[in-house]
Amino acid sequence: MSTDTFIGRGELIAKVAIATAIHITGGGGLKYRSKVVGYDSGLLITALPAAAQLPESQTPFESFLGADTALVMRLIVDGNIYAFGSKVKVQYQEGCKLLLSSLPEKIQIRKLRAGVRYPCVLQAGFLLGETKYRGVLINISEGGCLLRMKLTSNVDGIKAIMENDKTSTLNVRFPFDSSDSSFHIKIKSLSQETGHLLLGLSYADSEETAVVVKRYLDYMQLEQLSEYLTLS
Repeated sequence: MSTDTFIGRGELIAKVAIATAIHITGGGGLKYRSKVVGYDSGLLITALPAAAQLPESQTPFESFLGADTALVMRLIVDGNIYAFGSKVKVQYQEGCKLLLSSLPEKIQIRKLRAGVRYPCVLQAGFLLGETKYRGVLINISEGGCLLRMKLTSNVDGIKAIMENDKTSTLNVRFPFDSSDSSFHIKIKSLSQETGHLLLGLSYADSEETAVVVKRYLDYMQLEQLSEYLTLS
């Protein structure tokens, strides 16, 4: 693709830290998220996923990862996505569960888009005083998110928080976490649609929140660019 450039294998190794998240896809619908464990003589070492990470259609996953199985690997570092084709060399099931696969001489690189608002469906809990209201995040960006709640929520209480520029708490369950992430937020807008309230929210504790939100946005970009490098 015209927007793509390439770097050498050694340059990628110098940029990517141990434990960097990596997105792996293969034939038969194989798709999982892992971490970089290390490098060895032209081979990339990644962690094999736990069975709980995969849908039943992808287990036992060992059958998808036989020797010479073609994979596509993508990871994000410093605002860039790196993508490359790889072939399985060996997998280790004893002790640390590891996958060793080839790391090519040339790696595709593309700059990620900044300031993008992504549609999503994330369960969320909005705390108003002592009462928690359930809702759904329907889009999210680095600066804020849009929460949809039932119209039966305490509209007057929400308006009071917004008018007084007070913070509240939002709990969100992201797909890569086993527990909720908790944010301090401010309400920037309030509108209605059929049967629902729409709350435009900004993050109040920007530094801590930014790390979690960026991880999710990176995850979303990896998902959306799943055809960026196709299997041959």
